[in-house]
Amino acid sequence: MLLRQITTCTAPATTTVTRHSPAGDRAVLYRLGVCHRHRWLAQDWPGTRTAAPDKSGRCGTAVDHRTYGDVVQSHIDLWIRPATTQDLPEHGGSAARMLRAAAAWAQQDSRGEHALAVVLGHAATVAEAIEASSLDAETGRQQLLAALSAAETTDAALRGA
Repeated sequence: MLLRQITTCTAPATTTVTRHSPAGDRAVLYRLGVCHRHRWLAQDWPGTRTAAPDKSGRCGTAVDHRTYGDVVQSHIDLWIRPATTQDLPEHGGSAARMLRAAAAWAQQDSRGEHALAVVLGHAATVAEAIEASSLDAETGRQQLLAALSAAETTDAALRGA
């Protein structure tokens, strides 16, 4: 299980997006809560939308039960590609090269997104260590997911969330 925080907002969640496994077990893949003001952040998250129960959590908190690869792809689909125009296929499937390019893009972005460049650069460094086998794979995956989560929160903050 992975905890992601996609906003800096401290308001309680008013809407919950829950996605279940398409398999017969209907296991929860993830659950994201957002407040009314930040519901736009969840617009691309597929799943069932319901009113959040009272005191169900903070805006932007996602509890993610998906596999490592699915979570990385989610980061790419939901905010890295839209924010930086970078995607895995154009970098030969290498997360390290894609993240390094995304960091470079953010560094040169005219909107002054230096903070995003820094956290994406850190994620790229971790991904490079994983690809070079200089970091234990499981430890590296945990570190990469933590770095991507921090980058996701930074990106959302830069977009007003």
